[in-house]
Amino acid sequence: IMRGRFPPGKVSHVDPNAHSDSDEEIEDEEEEEFNLIEHMNDMSLGQRRKVYALKGLLVKHRELRRQFKEEMYALELKYLAEDKLEWEDRRKIVLGEREVTAEEIAAATAEQKESTVEEIPSSDDEKEDTKKPRKGVKVVTPEDEKAKSAVQAAGESENGGIPEFWLTAMKNNEVVEGMISERDEAALRFLQHVDTDYIDNDPRKGFTLTFHFAKNEFFTNTTLSKKYFMLNDETTADDDDQTLDKIEGCEIDWTAPEKKLTVIIKQKKQRHKSGKGVRIVQREEKCQSFFNFFTAPVEPEDEEEEEDEEELPYEEALEMDYEAGLAFRQSLVPRAVHYYSGKAIEEIAAGLNLMGGDSDEEGEEEEDEEEESEEEETQAPRGRGRGAAQPPAKRGGGKQPECKQQ
Repeated sequence: IMRGRFPPGKVSHVDPNAHSDSDEEIEDEEEEEFNLIEHMNDMSLGQRRKVYALKGLLVKHRELRRQFKEEMYALELKYLAEDKLEWEDRRKIVLGEREVTAEEIAAATAEQKESTVEEIPSSDDEKEDTKKPRKGVKVVTPEDEKAKSAVQAAGESENGGIPEFWLTAMKNNEVVEGMISERDEAALRFLQHVDTDYIDNDPRKGFTLTFHFAKNEFFTNTTLSKKYFMLNDETTADDDDQTLDKIEGCEIDWTAPEKKLTVIIKQKKQRHKSGKGVRIVQREEKCQSFFNFFTAPVEPEDEEEEEDEEELPYEEALEMDYEAGLAFRQSLVPRAVHYYSGKAIEEIAAGLNLMGGDSDEEGEEEEDEEEESEEEETQAPRGRGRGAAQPPAKRGGGKQPECKQQ
């Protein structure tokens, strides 16, 4: 269980270069506290009446905001119930439990016709360029032979669903993709459904994510869950955004130590104290895995306690955890097929191109320059600071290496 003392993404920042007052000035500021009663006594009767009138307007505003939130929460509950009916239909289609309907196909076809605009190339050269994939856009599709055969077999079967639906969708989400290691993929192929609910059916309290798995060789749990609790008291009455209070994960019941995807097992030879024998000692070492998501960040009990160099600072881990939770709740759960098909990545890439305004030719020139620069660096002699290329800066530092059993 973890508690948050700030709304994620809204951490206050103090400029270290800003001018700082002396200790005496700070003490003076602390002593000169604003006295409301004294200030009101200095006002004329007319001024005081106006101030009280403004306070009355604020009371009315707060009551309107309260009514607005109550109605908004009621609407969220109403439409979540509607959404869950659609998500249940999606689950059945993905697992091959029911056939698709003509109405569903017609709705998708109509939307595609409305949203698709085909550009007519002005020349043969431009026509060839349009066939080239955009650089920097990676869409994960089931292209390996094993996945292709699984999809083909599912299509030929009367009860065939969509193999690796959730794994593919998750790998196409810009937030979740970086959480998945190569070892995780075998377990995530058993993921059948992801659902979200409000805690105690109350949007003010927070939300739950539930991951449903088929029987597998890695763990015995049929569901794994994550809960995000929000502050819901008088201190947040005027806030438009909810403030994270705490996060709860769940225990994963691994079938065997070697199946535990969140660690790697290392073997070390240890000589007996007498010096006559050698034994093999095994120890677990944490590693990158999507299944670390089900363990909530833990706030250090002692603030002066040194943090593990391989772990993110608590507040940063808290913010990234909440960001991943929102990625599921706001993007993947309601729009899973958008990510499975790669459509979401295409939209993001199109938006980046619009913001950047760079043409493909400029992008190719920049890439060529980078390649030339890399060649010069690798050819540079040692001792001149131009040795092996440095790895890119890691977000937040301390990212753990991907698991590889030894």
